[in-house]
Amino acid sequence: MSTVLVVILLIVALAVIALLLLAGSRARQRNITQRRVEARARDTQAQRLAESARREQSEADARAARARDLAGEADQRRREAQEQRAMADEHAERAREVDPDR
Repeated sequence: MSTVLVVILLIVALAVIALLLLAGSRARQRNITQRRVEARARDTQAQRLAESARREQSEADARAARARDLAGEADQRRREAQEQRAMADEHAERAREVDPDR
């Protein structure tokens, strides 16, 4: 009887070990699946952030280009104003030469 009891206990012990291994395998599989889901969510968020960064960079580049254009226009106006002032000074000098009483 004791031999049968030992065999039965061994079979039960092996069954319990097999069930524990199966449960551990399923738990690992759930963890892997959960990590995949989290990784996909992070990837999606990273893609959204990257697209947002690209848009912001594009807007910043456009603003910088506009600022360069405005700076160029301002320089051109400054040069034109200097030329006009030089011409006005020249005309004023000629006027003084023609009419010294001025």
